[in-house]
Amino acid sequence: MFNPNPANTAIVITDPQNDFLSPGGKGYHLTENIIKQYNTLGNLELLMSTAMNKGYQLFISPHYIFPHDYRWKHTGAEQEMLLKLGVYQKQNAYTPPNEGGDWVPSLTPYILDKRTIIATAHKVASPQTNDLVYQLRQQKKEKVILAGVLSNVCVESHMRDLIENGFQTAVVYDATATISDWDFQAAITNYHAFSSATWTTQHAISKL
Repeated sequence: MFNPNPANTAIVITDPQNDFLSPGGKGYHLTENIIKQYNTLGNLELLMSTAMNKGYQLFISPHYIFPHDYRWKHTGAEQEMLLKLGVYQKQNAYTPPNEGGDWVPSLTPYILDKRTIIATAHKVASPQTNDLVYQLRQQKKEKVILAGVLSNVCVESHMRDLIENGFQTAVVYDATATISDWDFQAAITNYHAFSSATWTTQHAISKL
C-alpha cells in the first residue's frame, strides 16, 4: 500500500525539457503521438501543480550532454540515440543549456520554485550518475512519486534504481511519454512488476 504524505514523499520528474516534450524539440517527432494520446504535458502540469499546492516537494532529475560526452568510448543504443539526435545540449556545467535542453515553459514555474530541488544531470538513464538519491535522503524522503520521459528509459531506470535504494516508489504512467505505444506499454508492464503503485494522474492526485 502506497500512502503518500508531504513529510516523507517526493515528486520526482525526469527530464522535463523541451527536446522530447515540446514542439520543435529534436526528439519531439518521436514522442509526439504518445504525448497527444495520453495528454502527457497536461498531466505533468496537473501532477506538479497539485502536489506543490498540497505541500509536496518536487525533485527534478535532468539530462544534459556536454561536448566532451561525444568522445565516450563505451556507448549503448540509448546513448547513441541521444548523441545522434543532439538533444539536451549544454556547453559545460556553468552555462545555460540550449533551447532543447531548457525546461518546458508550462512546467518552468514549478521547477524554478524555491522549494524545488534540481539534481545534477544523469548521464545515461538512472540516478546512479547524479545526486538525486543524496538529495532525497537529505530531505528525509522515503517515498517517491515518479513521472517524466522517456517512459521505458529514464523513468523506468529511475524507478528501478530508487527501489534498489530503499525508496517506496509509485509511477504516474500517463504523465510519461516515449517513442512508441509498444515501448509505452512495455514500460507500464514493468511499472506494475516493480513499483508499489502504478497510477493515472487522476488517481495520483486523489491520493495526495
